[in-house]
Amino acid sequence: MKKNLLLIVSFIAIIFFGRILPHPYNFTPLIAVTLLSSYSLSNKFLAIMIPLVGFWLSDLFMNNYIYAGYFADFTVFNSGMIWTYGAIVLVALMGSSFLNKISAGKVVLASLSGSTIFYLISNFGVWAFSPMYAKTLTGLAQCYSLALPFYVTSLMGDLVYSALLFGAYQLVFSKTPNFLASQNKT
Repeated sequence: MKKNLLLIVSFIAIIFFGRILPHPYNFTPLIAVTLLSSYSLSNKFLAIMIPLVGFWLSDLFMNNYIYAGYFADFTVFNSGMIWTYGAIVLVALMGSSFLNKISAGKVVLASLSGSTIFYLISNFGVWAFSPMYAKTLTGLAQCYSLALPFYVTSLMGDLVYSALLFGAYQLVFSKTPNFLASQNKT
């Protein structure tokens, strides 16, 4: 239980501070934490809720303090959040079914897949529910193409954070820490 509590608090803090501290756009630990949470916690509901809570807390802080000028009132949720949160849930489900053992190849593939899932779903939500783009295939293509720089930065961040977090997890919780070798869940 101590290990799980340490992981829960650490995961939420990593997401929160990774999003509110200065960083290049979308270079955050969100996908890496979501994948590691889905790998390391046997309670899958908890593994899904942890990244959602960390993301929501950072959204709550950013929307009401950092970007307060963009919102008329104190904002607890906004209309686009369902797409972002849905993408996080799908990444967690993918991670829990795909990452049954840690290996560098699986972590890289899961990270790339997580980045792509997040990009496709969150930007579809932007296209579908914001007035920024025409509700046509051309508008959808424009939305995805204009989001490509953010996707590239997200890919880089997800790969870096996945390597760091999965490597640290192996060092701390494995009896034989070797990130490159396949390991069974602890």
